Amino acid sequence: RKTNTRQKLTKMATASSARVTLFEDIFEITALNPEGKKFERVNRLSATGTTFECDLLLDYNCQIYSLLEGEKMTLVLASTLNLDGSPDDHTSYNPATTYQNELTLADNYEYVMHGRVFDISYKKDGVVVIA
Repeated sequence: RKTNTRQKLTKMATASSARVTLFEDIFEITALNPEGKKFERVNRLSATGTTFECDLLLDYNCQIYSLLEGEKMTLVLASTLNLDGSPDDHTSYNPATTYQNELTLADNYEYVMHGRVFDISYKKDGVVVIA
C-alpha cells in the first residue's frame, strides 16, 4: 500500500510532541465571556480540565476560531514548537519562513497561540497564574 508522506510525518510529529510538552489536558468550556464581552475580536472562556480538574480562563481570537459553551478542547503548553526541542525565535511567528515546510507541534492543532510566558505567580491554595 502507498502511504501519504504527510500522514507519516504527522504521526512522527505527534510522537515527538511529548518531548516539548510541559502541560496537556482536555478542557470542557463552562462559560464564554463570564464577565461580559470586553473586546470585539476576543472571547474569554472559562473551562475545567477533565484530567487534572484545574480551572482555566483563556482569551482567544474568536474572529478566526470559534468555540462554544459545552465543547471540549485540548490545551497544550510547550517549551517550543520545534519537535526536536530546540528553542523558538520568540520575536515572531511566521510558519512560511520560520519552519520552511518542517513539521512543528503546531501542525497537530487547529488553533495555536505562540508567545512567551512573562510571569508565573503562585497564589494561595495551589493556584498558579501564568501570564
